[in-house]
Formats: sequence, structure tokens, C-alpha cells
Amino acid sequence: MNRLKYILPILTLGLFACTSEDENAVAHYPEKPTVQDSVLVRIDPEVYYDENVENVTLDASDLGVPNDMIFDEQLNELSVAIEDDVEIGEKTVRVTIATEEGTETYEEAITLVASEDKNDGLDFSWDEARIYFALTDRFYNGDPTNDDPGNRQYDTTHPETYHGGDFRGLIDKMPYLQDLGINTLWITPIVDNIEWNMREEQHDNQYGYHGYWTKDFTKIDEHLGDLATFKELIDTAHDHGIKLMVDVVLNHAGYKMAEGETPFEGMLREEPIPHHPVLGELSGLPDFKTEEEAVREQLVSWQTAWIEETKTERGDTIDFFRVDTIKHVEDTTWKAFKNAVIKEQPDFKFIGEHYGASIANTGGYYHDGEMDSLLDFEFKSIAGSFVNWDVVGANDKLIARNEQLTSDATLGQFLSSHDEDGFLYRQAGGDRGKQKVAASLLITAKGQPVIYYGEELGQTGATAKNMDKGEYSENRYDFDWDSAETSDMRNHYKELLQIRKDHSLVFSKGNRETVAGSNEEGYIVFSRGYKKEELFIGLNILDEPTVFSMVAPAKKMTDLYSGTQYQAESDGTITVTLPPKSEGGTVILSISEN
Repeated sequence: MNRLKYILPILTLGLFACTSEDENAVAHYPEKPTVQDSVLVRIDPEVYYDENVENVTLDASDLGVPNDMIFDEQLNELSVAIEDDVEIGEKTVRVTIATEEGTETYEEAITLVASEDKNDGLDFSWDEARIYFALTDRFYNGDPTNDDPGNRQYDTTHPETYHGGDFRGLIDKMPYLQDLGINTLWITPIVDNIEWNMREEQHDNQYGYHGYWTKDFTKIDEHLGDLATFKELIDTAHDHGIKLMVDVVLNHAGYKMAEGETPFEGMLREEPIPHHPVLGELSGLPDFKTEEEAVREQLVSWQTAWIEETKTERGDTIDFFRVDTIKHVEDTTWKAFKNAVIKEQPDFKFIGEHYGASIANTGGYYHDGEMDSLLDFEFKSIAGSFVNWDVVGANDKLIARNEQLTSDATLGQFLSSHDEDGFLYRQAGGDRGKQKVAASLLITAKGQPVIYYGEELGQTGATAKNMDKGEYSENRYDFDWDSAETSDMRNHYKELLQIRKDHSLVFSKGNRETVAGSNEEGYIVFSRGYKKEELFIGLNILDEPTVFSMVAPAKKMTDLYSGTQYQAESDGTITVTLPPKSEGGTVILSISEN
């Protein structure tokens, strides 16, 4: 039987990435154009009507996909993220239909092209993102008029009520984020959350200030602002060279939303299976029946609509989604979500929260039409072991991790978050020097560094363990604007982020090799290299300065962190002083131009 009728034309959608001619062009190697971010492959849905069909796979190796992708039998589309190293020009994808009788393969040609330079400061690749995660309600109160829209008279000193942060606050503080060296701002969900106090019977407080307890996916939460202000936030972020990433939830609704008449009538699970990762309830939150097509389509439609709904007059909109609790939703929903978003905006990317994810535990979400990145829950443990005397073991893990990450399947490493104890509180034991060295490890590692708001000032705290004992979320503090401009910790983060910005491809794509150091000596030196550029990073966990020597790749080298210049000895070696951890414990050596 001729099955060519099953193969429809490849849908190649526009909005291509490109290289920059701004002040950082040297780090972007403008001699190589960047290809488009993704394509969507569609097959005839009648394929699945044939009971002899066992599976349908896609070979997209020409686009940099290392394994065959599998079409979901409930979907006739599959989105393909294109690896950065793929050259422009004609490529071929192959669809194979496996039946009881054998296999049949069909080819389709795609021409990958590059666009003209947008030169808008927003043309960095996905793996070059330098992410800042702000819990919107706790960042900055820019508009006091929306602090208490329901006249509930919140105790704003209580850790579990609304504190007033909003879109206007993010707009007002965008210059701060730009100055810090951020190019991607991740904010908590923007949709309308439940209004009731979940601990009123205990004479305590617990509201949905964080955004994860949805009441209505079609409205913006009134505590944060309105649609016009959110559009202003998008334009303001883009004007400052910062893309906007919005947190989204498809797994669950807010507490009590299964009771009475709600927008989720018929969408919520009536008999959840206890402890089941997909068919159960997470922390008792009403669970959506995403395995049902109608429910899935409605949730995807609600979330995808925000891309068009928030489009500004000049055509800017949301850039990325951080996707919540992905292990608690079946794969078909994530593939359908990605397909729908790619149709709206082909350079859109997802970073997923697969709790416990690491380089050894990626959950099958890569190269499968689902996630482009995952949050790396292991990194803080690696950084913790590094600052607590296992510099060699931690560095070895990061070398192995480095080798497995690609531009379209990467990890977002973080030290602290809203769901776990802060690094300074837990792994560093309050030692600010250890926090600084861990930050250096974070920002110089391959992957996407994620800075949790306030950690760059040394703010930290424990997550809530038992609210009945008054253990509230101290890691969800109000940002300390009083110390923002004078913090030595912030200066450390800023210096590192600026260096990463200026040498973006080395840190996001380069290799990693050990050069010197040991656990006994309390320091490690490693190189990061990409194409013709190589940097040498030294990190010291000691309380005092220490010295190391290495074979110099050039006669003169400059420490990008301190500005100190070094001259090679007659034997070709260079001797460098690493500052104590309290002063950052960091050097980043570059070959001097003269």
C-alpha cells in the first residue's frame, strides 16, 4: 500500500533567531548565522485509523536530534527543536510508519534559513539565558492601589499573605536587573488565584500570593496589576534586553475549586488515586484530568491564549514558559502544549520543573517534542560539596554534565528557590564566602544559571516544613532594597554575570577541563573553551589567599574578575593569587590582547 498520502508538508514557521552586532558581538561569532529555532512536522491523522500501524517515528538527525522521535498516537503533529550547530541549507527529515507487515519510510526536504540581524539585544540563543527568578509579590511594590483589592486587610508582616509586589514593581526595577547582567526574567504565574484564606480555621494566614493556586486561567490576578500594565512590563523588559518567562500550571487548580460551580466544571478528578504521580492529587490540590482530550485542549487553549492576549502594540509578547510540576502530567499534554505554542511563536521555549531532575534524571522530556530545558535539582548539592571541601569530586561531576548538555536539551542550574531551603541557609551554613564561591560555580557552569531573587544580596531562609508549628516560608522574603546598592555579594554576582555576558558562548557552549588543584589544597582551576576562545577559572574555598601556577597559553593574561594582569615567567608558567572565599575566591583568566 502506498502510504505517501499520510505525509503532509512540513510546516516551517518563521521568527528566526539571529546573531548580534552589539557590543557583545565578539562573543556571538557573527560569521556563522543562526538557524531558526524549530519546525513542526505533521502527518495525516488517518494514519492512526489503520489498526496495523504500531508506531510512527521521525528521524530529524539532520536538525541535530540524536534519537528517533515518536509521534503520539493522539496527536498528528510533533515539534522539533533545532540544535544551534546545525548549518543553514537544505535538510531532510524522515517519517517511518511501522506496521505488522514491516516499515515504510518517507522523506521531506526542509530549507533552513537565517534572518537579517534584528539588533535588538534579544537575539541570544536559549542556552545563553541568564535567568533571574522573582516571586512577583515579594520583589517590589510599585502600585500600592492594588495591594488589597478585596479589602481583606492582610497582615503584610505575615510570611503567608500578600505583600504588595506587582507588575509595576518589576517595571520600576528593570534597570536593576539589566545592571545586574540578567537577560531573562522568570516571574511567578500571572493568572487569577483563589482569594480565600486557607488557614482561617486555624486562626492563621495562607493565601495564594505565589500564583500557583489558580481560580481563573483567563484573568490576570488583581493583586499584580492589569493587562495594560503587563503589556508595559513586556515592552519594558525587552527595552532593557531582557526576555520574559512566565510560570504556568496545567496540573492542578487552586484549593476548593472542585466545590460548587467553577470554570473547571467536569475538568477535575473526582476519585484521585492516592500517591499516583499523574492520576493523584499533588498536596491535595484539585487535579485536572489532562489525559482526557477535552480537558487537555481547554487547558492548552487557556495558556496559549496569553501569547496573543499579551501582545503589545509593537508586537512583543511573552518569550518563554517555565512549566510547573511536569512529572504529574502525562506526556501527550506537554507535546500538545508545545505544538500549540510553536504555532503561535516558533522561537518559544519551555523549561520544566521535573522535581529531582539532574543530568542523570531527565525523565525522557528531551528530544521528544516536550521540554527544551529542565531545572537542575542536583546542582545545589554539587555546589554544596564543592564549598565543603570536595572541589575535585564536584568539578568532575560538572565536567561529565558539561559533555551531555546541548543547546536544545540543557539544564537550568540553581542554588536556591521558593520550594527549598536557601543555599546560604542550608549548604553554606550561613558562610557568605561559601555562597560567593558557589555563585561563581553556578555562573561559570554550562547550562542556564538561575538566580533566585535576593540571593545576590545574601538573603536566604528555610522553606515551610510544618505551619502548625509556625514554620513558615522564610525563603520567600521581601527583597531587601535598602541594601541592594551596597551589597558586596551583589557586586560579586554582577561581576560574574557581566563576564558571562561578555563571553557568552564560552560559558554556554564551551568544554570544561581540569587544569590544577586538589581537595587538600582547597582550590580548583578549570578551563572553559569554545572555538578559538579559552578562559581559565580558579575557585578557592579557603579563608586565606592561595597561589597556583599553570602553563600559560600566552605571555600576558588578565583576570577578568579583578582586572589584575599577569606576565608569564621565562619557563612559560604563570603564577596567580586566588583571593580568599570572603572576597569571592575567584579568578577568570583571559589571554591579553597586548
